[in-house]
Amino acid sequence: MKKIAQFIAAVCIGAITVDAAAADDFKVDRNVFVAMRDGTRLATDLYLPSQAQKGKVPVVLIRTPYGKDVRYTPQSKQPTSLLRFFVSIGYAVVVQDKRGRHRSEGEYVVSGGDAEDGYDTVDWLSKQAWSNGNVGAIGCSYEGDIQLFMAGTRPPALKALIPLASGSAVGSLGGHYRYWGARVGGVPEWVGVIGWFAQYGEKYFPKLPADLPHDQYNSNIGLWDITRRPPTIDLKTAWHHLPSKDALAAQGLTGTDFEDTIARSAADPYWDKLPYMTKSYVSDVPALFVNSWFDFGADMTLFEMNYLRNHSASKQARDNQFAIMSPHPHCAFEREASENTRIGEREVGDTRFDYRSQYLTWFDAWLRDDAAAKRRIMDWPRLRYYAMGRNRWQTASAWPLPAMKEQNFYLGSSGRANSLSGTGSLSRVHSKPAPASTYSYDPKNPVPSRGGAMCCTGTPDAVAGALDQRSVEGREDVLVFSSEPLARELEMTGEPKVVLYVSSDAVDTDFTAKLLDVYPDGRAFNVLESILRARYREGQDKEVWMRKGEVYELTIPLGATSNVFLPGHRIRLEISSSNFPRFERNLNRGGVNSEQADGVVAENTVHHSKAHPSRLVLPVVAGR
Repeated sequence: MKKIAQFIAAVCIGAITVDAAAADDFKVDRNVFVAMRDGTRLATDLYLPSQAQKGKVPVVLIRTPYGKDVRYTPQSKQPTSLLRFFVSIGYAVVVQDKRGRHRSEGEYVVSGGDAEDGYDTVDWLSKQAWSNGNVGAIGCSYEGDIQLFMAGTRPPALKALIPLASGSAVGSLGGHYRYWGARVGGVPEWVGVIGWFAQYGEKYFPKLPADLPHDQYNSNIGLWDITRRPPTIDLKTAWHHLPSKDALAAQGLTGTDFEDTIARSAADPYWDKLPYMTKSYVSDVPALFVNSWFDFGADMTLFEMNYLRNHSASKQARDNQFAIMSPHPHCAFEREASENTRIGEREVGDTRFDYRSQYLTWFDAWLRDDAAAKRRIMDWPRLRYYAMGRNRWQTASAWPLPAMKEQNFYLGSSGRANSLSGTGSLSRVHSKPAPASTYSYDPKNPVPSRGGAMCCTGTPDAVAGALDQRSVEGREDVLVFSSEPLARELEMTGEPKVVLYVSSDAVDTDFTAKLLDVYPDGRAFNVLESILRARYREGQDKEVWMRKGEVYELTIPLGATSNVFLPGHRIRLEISSSNFPRFERNLNRGGVNSEQADGVVAENTVHHSKAHPSRLVLPVVAGR
C-alpha cells in the first residue's frame, strides 16, 4: 500500500511518468460480449489489476461510440491515459463499444439505448467475481452524456460519475432543447454537426460474429482487418451545400442520423424515443462535472450540476454535485493545459490543474468507501473555475455566484453602428435618442466564423478558441458596439445575455450576438457568442413568424464563462444575422430551413432607444 500511495502522489504532482512495467501489471480480457435485456451483445474489454487476483476491486466504466480498441494497445504505451491511470492503481477498468458501434451488436442510433444498456452493463459488472460491487463512470463528450443517461435509470451499483464535457445530455429540460448539443437557439451548430457525422456518423461496421467462441473471436481479430474507414468528405463543400439536410448525402454518406438531428423540430416525437433529460429525470449518483469555457456545452454542464443538486433522489447525491471549469476548448482541459496557455490566439496564463488527484479522490470516496477521501471532498468548494483575463483559478460556493449582480450595458449609436468604423456604443446609461441600426443579411455572403466554442469540426479551417475578430468587424452587416476603456477591472462570471428589439422585412431570420474583450492595442478577442432564430423567440417548441415593420423583443442567452475585463480594456458586442459555418445559415424564407435550396436577402434592424432599450446584460461579480 505504501508503494501505491507513493506512486499516486508522484503521478498527481507530475513528478514521474507511469513506469511501463508497473502500468502493465494487469490482465486484459478483450471482447467479452455482455448480453443486454433484449439479447443484444455488447463488446466489452476488461482491464483487471493484479489486486483482482487476490480480492475484489472497484470498477471504472467507460462506454464509448469511438471504439474501445483504440483505448489501449501494448505498443502505444500511453502513460497519461485515464485507463492506464486507474488500472495501475488498483481499479478494474471496463471499456465497452456502445450498441451498434464497432464490435458491438445492434442498431446504432445517436444516444439510442444508452440508458437501458448502461443499467444492464453496470448490473453485470457489479456481479462479477472480481468486482466489489461498486461501479463508477468516466469519459468525455458523448461518453459524458452516456453517464447521465444511465444514471437516470438509477442502477443500484452505480456509485459515482465523472462526466467530462457532458453538455449534450440536457434535451428538453429547462426549455433548452439541446438534443445531442446539435442546436442552440433553434439553429444547428453546423460546422460541428457536419464534422462529427463526417467522421463518426456511419452506422455499419464489418465485424466478426459475436457468437464465435471467445478464444476463436480474439485469435481471428488479427486475421480479419475490420479497421474503421470513415468516408472522405469535402467539409467545405458540405458546409455550403443546399438544401442543408442533404449536405452529406450529396457526397455519398447516407444512412446516418444526420438528417434527423438537424431537420426534426424540437417538439418532434422522435426525441421522446431517446434518453435525453426531461422534467421527469431523476438520478441518485454523486457527480464531479468537468468542462471548459470554450466548450459548446459549458452552460449546460453547470445547468446539469444545479439540476442534480436540486432533484437527485437522496440527500447524499444532492449534496455531492461539484464542477471544475477550465478555459479550454472541448475535452482539451488536460491535454492543452500548460504554464503558458493560449486559447486560440489569446494568452491566458498558467491553466494547469491537478485533475487526476481529484478524480482519484472522487472514486476512492464512493467506490472504495475511503473515509479520508470523503473528508477531503467535504472541504471542496462547489465550483472551481478559471477566470480569464485575471488568469487564475478561483472558487465559488454556488452557480450563479452569490456575489453576482446583473448590470445593463445599453446599445447606442450617434448615427450608424455598422462595422468597426461606425459609431456604436455600450453604456451603463441610455444614450441620447438615436436612429436604429439597419443592415442587409445575405445568406449567400454570411459573416464568417472565427474561433468560438466549436467542437469536432474535423478541419484546421474551423478551429475553436479566442481569435482576433477585427477582420469580421470590417463588414457592413456586423453592428459593433463598444464601451469606453474601463477605469478598473470588471469580473464577469456567469451567464450573460443580450436583449434586442428588432424588426425585419423577412418572415424569419437569425440574430447573432458576440461578446468580446478588446485589448488596449485593438485586438478584439471573442469571449462568448450565440444565436437565436427569430421564429423561436417565444420558445423552441413553437414557431411564430415575423411581420414586416413590427418590432419584437428577443433574448439571446450567450452561455457561461468567466472573464475579467482589465483596466484599459473595452467591452464590445457584435450583432449580426450569421456566424458561418459555426451556425447554419437562415435562408430567410420561413418554412423548413433545412429543405430549402436558396435564400433571400433580409433587411434587419436593431432598435436602440429608451423606448426600445436593446442591451447587454452582464453578470458582474463584486469584491474580488
